[in-house]
Amino acid sequence: MEIIPAIIPKSFADLEDKLGSLAKRAPLAQIDVLDGSLTSPSAWPYQSASKPDRTFEAIVKEDKGFPFWQDIEFEAHFMVRGPERLAADWISAGASRIIVQIEGTQHLGKVIEAVSGRVPIGVSLAVDTPSAAIKTFASDVEVIQCMGWKFSHLGKQGEPLDPAVFEKIRGLRRDFPEVIISVDGGVTLENFRDLAAAGAERFVVGSAIWESGNPREALAKFQESQES
Repeated sequence: MEIIPAIIPKSFADLEDKLGSLAKRAPLAQIDVLDGSLTSPSAWPYQSASKPDRTFEAIVKEDKGFPFWQDIEFEAHFMVRGPERLAADWISAGASRIIVQIEGTQHLGKVIEAVSGRVPIGVSLAVDTPSAAIKTFASDVEVIQCMGWKFSHLGKQGEPLDPAVFEKIRGLRRDFPEVIISVDGGVTLENFRDLAAAGAERFVVGSAIWESGNPREALAKFQESQES
C-alpha cells in the first residue's frame, strides 16, 4: 500500500510550505492541477487567466527548481479540460507521472501518445463515470485512479467518501487486474483499509493530512497504519 499526500496549491508559497513538511517524510506527493476549466476554483499556477505565473515559467524553463525536488517526487493530476495543453510544461517542471482526469478530454489517446516515453501516465475517473470509458486505454496506463466522489465534487478537499466507491474499486480490480488501482478523495484512517480490501493499492490523501492540525503527525499515522 502506498500513501500519497495530495496538494491543491493556493500559491507557490503554499506549495513550498506543504512540500517542505513532506520532504524526507513521503517519497511522493500528488499535485492537483486546476485551471478552472473543468472544476472550480483554480489553483496555482493558474489563478490568473491572462497573466502567466512567472515562478512556474521559470521552473518549466529549468531556471528554477521545483520546491524540494531533491527530497520528494511529485506527480501531476490534471483536473482540466484539454490536459494535452499543459502536460509538457509539467513534465518539464519535473512531474514523475501524469494522471489525466478522463472527463476533461475527448482525446485521451492523443494525450497518451504525447506523454509516452517521457513519463508514466495514469487515468482518473469520478465514481459516477462508467468504467467502460477507460477500457480502450487500460493497457496503455500504469495507474487507474478512482475518485472518491462524483464528478460534481471534483477539485475539492474535505468531502466525505461516496460509499459507491467500494463497488467501483472492486469492479476496476476485476476488470483491469494488471493495472495499479488508486483512490483519491475522502480517504481517512478509518476507511483506507476497507478501500484496500476492495482492491486499492495507492491512497491519495488530502484533507485528512492538511486539516488535521498537525500534517506531519497525520502522515506518520497513515504510514504506521499502512505498515502494521
